Amino acid sequence: MNKNLRKAIILISGMALSTPLSVLAAANTTFSPSQQQEIQKIVHDYLTNNPEVLVEVSQELQKKEMNKAKEQALKGINQNKDKLFNDSHSPVAGNANGTTTIVEFFDYQCGHCKEMQPVIEKLLSKNPNVKLIFKEFPIYGASSNYASQAALAAAKQNKYIELHNALFKASGPLNEAKVLDIAKSVGLNIEQLKKDMNDPSVKQELSTNYDLAKALSLIGTPSFVLSNKDMTQFDFIPGAAPEDLFQQSLDNLSK
Repeated sequence: MNKNLRKAIILISGMALSTPLSVLAAANTTFSPSQQQEIQKIVHDYLTNNPEVLVEVSQELQKKEMNKAKEQALKGINQNKDKLFNDSHSPVAGNANGTTTIVEFFDYQCGHCKEMQPVIEKLLSKNPNVKLIFKEFPIYGASSNYASQAALAAAKQNKYIELHNALFKASGPLNEAKVLDIAKSVGLNIEQLKKDMNDPSVKQELSTNYDLAKALSLIGTPSFVLSNKDMTQFDFIPGAAPEDLFQQSLDNLSK
């Protein structure tokens, strides 16, 4: 089969996966029933014999969706950069005066977030001029929300990082009792923690994070926003990503 026909089949397959049914129905009216059957058979036979084409289509669609998400996020980043990078209530790790910044939106029960924790820690150790800002974004239900409240409250006892790391290392789903046990294991005063979890500043921080996520059109966790020191250049990395992609972004923002 020639190259042009292959491209046509990929295009038709992509349309079938991404085009509204009403549009496809309208397109079908330009062909006779026999022509439609012939086209369907050609596409069916080719895809059956060459299933890798479907992989190509899926990858291309995923690439387009990611580019669209990045474009939407970058607009929101520029409009909300002060809340993203200068919110004094957001916990910080790494170099507080760093020349580049990573903002991480995460949920303690998110498997991909757990996978990214050692990657981010490695990046911080390799890049002493990077500031990491934590944005608690609990989207996996009440237990996730409880864990985020506890982590933010732990900051009032100067133990945010300790609880943050311990919650990520915990196996299995979280619940209130488990979160408190983990908090106790890192040396937190549990009664004080419970009081601080009800502090208006904790709820406000979570509310602000949800508003930011909406402004950036985030669809899940983890999500990462990167910036240079002057907040004039940005990057957005949705989902789990390899270390070298982050390193390349940091290097570009450092120039």
